[in-house]
Amino acid sequence: MQFLVLLNFAAAIQGLFLTYIIAHNRLKDTKSVVLGLLTFVLSLSLLGGIYGMSGFYKSFPHFTNVADPMFLLYGPLLFIYIFVLTQNRLPRNYVLHGLPFLIYIISFIPLYLKSAEEKIEWAEYIFLNDHVPLKGLLMQLLRVVHISIYIVLSLVAVKNYQTKIKDNFSDIEKISLNQAKNILYFFLFALVVACISFVFGYVLSYSFSLSNNIIGLVIGIIIFALAYSTWNKKNIQEMVASKGGDKTEKPIEAPQKTKGRSVFVLTEEQLEEYGGRLETAIEEEKVYTENELSLAELSKKINIQAYQLSELISRLYNESFFDFINRHRIEEIKARIEDPESDSYSLLGIAMDSGFNSKSSFNTAFKKFTGLTPSEYRKQKLVEQHA
Repeated sequence: MQFLVLLNFAAAIQGLFLTYIIAHNRLKDTKSVVLGLLTFVLSLSLLGGIYGMSGFYKSFPHFTNVADPMFLLYGPLLFIYIFVLTQNRLPRNYVLHGLPFLIYIISFIPLYLKSAEEKIEWAEYIFLNDHVPLKGLLMQLLRVVHISIYIVLSLVAVKNYQTKIKDNFSDIEKISLNQAKNILYFFLFALVVACISFVFGYVLSYSFSLSNNIIGLVIGIIIFALAYSTWNKKNIQEMVASKGGDKTEKPIEAPQKTKGRSVFVLTEEQLEEYGGRLETAIEEEKVYTENELSLAELSKKINIQAYQLSELISRLYNESFFDFINRHRIEEIKARIEDPESDSYSLLGIAMDSGFNSKSSFNTAFKKFTGLTPSEYRKQKLVEQHA
């Protein structure tokens, strides 16, 4: 038991230290502020479990149930962090996400006003009970549902942002949301552990406090994951800006007509004219061989607005900008592989010369558009040539 308390205490101290570092050095943007609040809340909630199992509630009874409401801030802060990470702004009416937390605190005001002896009695009923009571189990499962809703919303935000960057960049190897998704998966894992822990506590009769500290171990892992994500990678928005994402022109007013649920700004004449410019840039100039080609850069090359180019590709080819450019890169690579003069070149060398920035992005795209790995495709063509 005490070993479990020590592990959680170490994780809580780590979280508080991370909060201090963020507050001292990194409070330059909203993302860092929200991340600091999230690590602070996680750390305080860990201390709440330690408070019960270690017996400190007897020495400091007036801290009883102070950390418990923090669970209702996990989901909102996690969602706001992911939202800011992807949208570079706070969600609308973000303060309203704290209402369950506020209501929970108000409902426990009678407890907070009790005497020290009454608080100790209440805490011992909760912490020393030899099993998780049914009421406690239901309350914890409701918390799991509450956090799960926010995790789903966060995953949707990540998915939407991945679609957005594919509409603007031809290479997104460095603009990865894997970290954000991994943190969300850690939270999902914590929820699964929480459900198992409380159900087992109810069925097998072990204390509520022990269940909290078992969950605390997983929360500790989340704190370390947050620390890693904070210091190991650049801000996604900074990566987008470095690749020219914030240079994209804002749409100007244009004649609109609708088809189904889509809103089009290009007339048929513009579609034909701009389509010809795009075809020239692709077929004759081979602009797709530029490694970090973006929607904004290509739109400048053919002298149209970025939003017009996005619509042009969508209507003519039914593809995102990312897929449109990479499909042409793959076609270029296939042509070079089939050329006997390229036999002495490595596949990676051909890929880099055709516009790809890394082996992983090249392999992924090639498999997507051909159904084969690059080496399998080359072997297949060699067999056909010698047949």
